[in-house]
Amino acid sequence: MRGLAAGVLVVSAVLAQDTRRHFEVASIKPNQSGMRALQGYSYQPGGRLVATNATLVDIMVRVYPTRRIQMQGGPGWIDSDRFDFEAKADASEGAIQPEQWTQMVQTMLEDRFQLKFHTEEREMQVLALTVGKTGAQLTKAKDDGQTAMTPGAHGQLVFTKMPIVGLVNTMANILHAPVVDRTGLAGFYDFTLEPQNYASEPGKDDLGDLVVTAVREQLGLVLEKGREKLTITIIDHAERPREN
Repeated sequence: MRGLAAGVLVVSAVLAQDTRRHFEVASIKPNQSGMRALQGYSYQPGGRLVATNATLVDIMVRVYPTRRIQMQGGPGWIDSDRFDFEAKADASEGAIQPEQWTQMVQTMLEDRFQLKFHTEEREMQVLALTVGKTGAQLTKAKDDGQTAMTPGAHGQLVFTKMPIVGLVNTMANILHAPVVDRTGLAGFYDFTLEPQNYASEPGKDDLGDLVVTAVREQLGLVLEKGREKLTITIIDHAERPREN
């Protein structure tokens, strides 16, 4: 997460007078489990936020319009130190509206981590997801169900009621590169990727290469190299939270 190139300042993350709704109490404790992945992030009844084994970056990508691959700067620990978050809203303020959850988590991060950042527009090399010559091979999602991506028993990636942007974000995380949607496909889809079907030997091939192949062969979508202006989030300041 290090590195800071010259660019144009667009917006500051710190508001002079923050009128957003806040959590009444918030506990943030180091997680010492040794596990290397986020174990849960959920909004629960009673105005509670619970996130387990999460890095600061894990939370940021859920509440700010940014992707992990489009973040730079800041101390190295923001994407390695893991914490358990538990926060609760003041019930007397009434039910939490969907857009308020995001604002409340943003406020918590900016307060407890002293988080400050700004964004810049930069031209970067990207991978554009497009429809291949054979056409898209996708099934429209059923009306019921929630949007989700879950791992299958044999390395599958199961997408339920997923817009193409969900696939794009998943590929960007796996490939560690900016991926943009140029398919023109709207709506929601159900599909399962089986990248291990294209491995020369089990566990021997790069997962990113296998996912790219699975997307091409199973969904009829391909990646093309290009350049595009993207919004980059620059971390100006962050501190580990103090003991609760």
